[in-house]
Amino acid sequence: MIKMFTAFTEEADDAEFAVSEILEQLNLDGLLAESVGIVHCHVDFVDGGVVSALGEKLPFDIVGCSTLSVSSSGNISPIALGITVLTSDDVRFAAGVSRPIGDDLDGPLAELYGRLIAPFSEKPSLLVPFIPFMMNIGGDEFIEKLDGLSGGLPAFGTLASTHEVDLSKNYTFHNGESFSGSLVLLALIGDARPDFFSVAISPGNILKQKAVITGMNRNILQTVNDMSAVKYLESIGLVHNGVVSGLESMPFIVYLEDGSQLVRACVGATEDGGAILCGSAPVNSTFALSSMNFDDVVNSTGAKVAETLSAANGRGLLMYSCCGRNWALGVKTMAEHEKVKECVKDAAPYHFAYSAGEIFPERLSDGSIVNHLQNDSLIICVL
Repeated sequence: MIKMFTAFTEEADDAEFAVSEILEQLNLDGLLAESVGIVHCHVDFVDGGVVSALGEKLPFDIVGCSTLSVSSSGNISPIALGITVLTSDDVRFAAGVSRPIGDDLDGPLAELYGRLIAPFSEKPSLLVPFIPFMMNIGGDEFIEKLDGLSGGLPAFGTLASTHEVDLSKNYTFHNGESFSGSLVLLALIGDARPDFFSVAISPGNILKQKAVITGMNRNILQTVNDMSAVKYLESIGLVHNGVVSGLESMPFIVYLEDGSQLVRACVGATEDGGAILCGSAPVNSTFALSSMNFDDVVNSTGAKVAETLSAANGRGLLMYSCCGRNWALGVKTMAEHEKVKECVKDAAPYHFAYSAGEIFPERLSDGSIVNHLQNDSLIICVL
């Protein structure tokens, strides 16, 4: 069994006051044998020393990453820090940070994973990765490497995000230290029994016209139906005079051979006619474009949270929603936070943060699990 406590502060400039607020809210006297803290916050809490101060004061490992905005157990603010404490007598927590990654994933991830699992005779029941948003290495590659190391253990987590449009200033956290190019990994060892829920695009918002991905280079969609991606988008009326516009609110739904789906956000075009996606997609897979708007985001979040609560029986909820869903809200940037608060009320502790990519263990029809990097999705882990 895992218990969840949450705390929240809007004080980014006075680290001592912020930590005192957190400590007043957390039930540290109620900690069980093993505990870990998950922190998400605006980058101001890094610059103001709050994240560092928490690492010094709390008596357990801290992991997490920066986010666009965060809410927890009814507290909502565009500039805030939220912390969730997981504590248990029968689940153990192992946390660590990789060395700086640069252009190579293999060495840093293998060393980190080996270090985390070495003390345990059993494999983790859940991996929770906090991945830096990097321009040279996509989130998919992190997931593929972790799958190779773990043998495909379920992974639920997030890519670091920030309020900056280009996401250039983002951090992962480990024990009060902040990193701009290192993976932070949390492993749960024991009978954690997590349940997972996800929602992306409503089926009615997916266009019927499909196309085939014929050329892909990492996260660059090069060709569609054997023509450049931009030429294809021009052929269906989404590019005018060479200018790609509006695709940020038109996610790509990619259909995979195993029956699962990927959702990919498009964030622009390359000079040679490629489309820049927030993740890779297999060559020869088909895709369809879709639409996403305010009503679709808020309504789908409300429905999925209600479904989750009916299965959670009071257990805690860890939730990540894509920044793309937030951008679809227009000026009402806190509407998804408000919908979660309205739905959960006091039924369960929860922690909600925005993500630059959602790591989700999707269960296939044969019962097996495949870990995907998603875009434009809301994902929920019940613990």
